[in-house]
Amino acid sequence: MIDPPASELLPASVRSVIAKTEPGAAFVDAFARDVQNLTFRRLRIAGLLYAGVHVVSSLLVAIMSTEALAQWLAPRAAIVAVSITFSLLTYAPKLERHAFWLSIALALVTAVYILVPLLRFGLGWGSDHGSLVLLIVCTGLLFPYTMKQMLALTVSILVLYLGAALAVFRAGDSGWLLEGLFYVTSASAIVVVGARLAYKLRAGEFLARQELGRERDNAEQLLLNILPASIVARLKKDQTAIAEGFRDATVMFADLVGFTPLSAQMSPKALVEMLNEVFSRFDALTEKYGLEKIKTIGDAYMVAGGLPTPRSDHAILVANMALEMREVVENLETPTGDRLQVRIGINTGPVAAGVIGTKKFTYDLWGDTVNTAARMETHADPGDIQVTERSYERLKRQFHLEPRGTIEVKGKGGMRTYLLVGKHRPLA
Repeated sequence: MIDPPASELLPASVRSVIAKTEPGAAFVDAFARDVQNLTFRRLRIAGLLYAGVHVVSSLLVAIMSTEALAQWLAPRAAIVAVSITFSLLTYAPKLERHAFWLSIALALVTAVYILVPLLRFGLGWGSDHGSLVLLIVCTGLLFPYTMKQMLALTVSILVLYLGAALAVFRAGDSGWLLEGLFYVTSASAIVVVGARLAYKLRAGEFLARQELGRERDNAEQLLLNILPASIVARLKKDQTAIAEGFRDATVMFADLVGFTPLSAQMSPKALVEMLNEVFSRFDALTEKYGLEKIKTIGDAYMVAGGLPTPRSDHAILVANMALEMREVVENLETPTGDRLQVRIGINTGPVAAGVIGTKKFTYDLWGDTVNTAARMETHADPGDIQVTERSYERLKRQFHLEPRGTIEVKGKGGMRTYLLVGKHRPLA
C-alpha cells in the first residue's frame, strides 16, 4: 500500500493555505481590470502630454511666423482643449470601463488634426508624416495595448493618412506619398512588435505580483493560525518582545485520557488524523465562542478567554466550550473501537501574556492562574470539568456545579474545587 503524501497529514486549515493554484479565469479577469485601470491612468497623462506638445508646437510656429500662428490659432486651441478634456474625463470613475475606447478616440482625433494641413496644402508642404510617427510611437509607449489592438489602431491611422493623401494627390507627389507611407508603416510595425513584447512582460509581471500577494497572504494566514490577530498587527510594526498583563482572564486545560496507550495501537497516519479531528473540532469551538487557542502539547489543549481583547463574560464562554468539548470527545469513535475521555481544568484570575524570542515564537501565558488551571486538569477525574472557587463564583448563576470538596494541590495546599456538570435548566 502506498502512503499518502506527507501534506495530507497536515490539518485541513494548513493544507488550504499552502495549496498551489494555477492561473485561471479569475486571473484573466483580474489582469483585464488591471490593464483597464492602467489605460485609464495613462489617458490622463496622454491628454496632458499631447496638449503640451501642441502648445510647444504653437510657440515654435509663432517664433517662425506670427502670420501662420494667427491662421492656425483656432485649430490649435481646439486640439489643446480636446486633449485636456480627455485628461479631465479620467476624474470620472464611472468612465473607467470605457478607458480603451477613450484612448483610441484621443489617438484618432489627434491623427485627424495632424492630417488637416495635408488636406489643405497637399502632399508637398502639408505632408506632416513626422507628427504622425510621433503620435504612433507615443501611443504605443503610453497605452498597454495588445498586439491586435495596436495593429488595428495603426492600420486605422495609416488608412486615414492614405485616404487624405489620395484625396489631394497630384502628379509629382509619388515621392512624398511613398516617403510618408514608409515612415508611418515603419513606425507602426515597430510599435506593434513592441506592444506584443510589452504585453507579455506586463502579463508576467502581473502574475508575479499576484503570486507574491498570495504568498504574503498565505504567510500572514499561517501566522494568524499561531498568533492572535492583534498580536500579528503589533509584530508587523515592532518585532520586539510583547508582554501584557490582564487583571481578569479564564484559562482552561484539557487532556485526552487514554490517548497514550491508544496511540501505541495505531499507525502514525491514523493517530494524526484522529488527533487532528478532535483538535479541529476544538478549534471550531474557540471560533464559536470568541476564545483564544494558546497551544497544544501532545494530546493536551490550552485555551483562554478575556485576552488579548478583554471581555467580561470570558468565564461563561470558557465553561460553555468545556461542556461542548466533553461532548465531542464522548461521541468520538476511535479506529480501535476504544472510547476516549477528556479531563478539563478551569481557573480565573490575572495572567501575563505575550510573545518572546525571535525563532518559532508563540503567544503564551504565564502566572499562578495558569499553573492552577493546569493543576485543576491533572487532579480531575476522567470526564470531569474541575473549576476553582474563583471560577465557580463567575459561573454559579448560569451553570450547575457540584462541590468536590477540598483537594491537595502541589504548591497551593488545600483548595476548594467544584465540578461543572452543565447549564441550569430553565424553569418550566
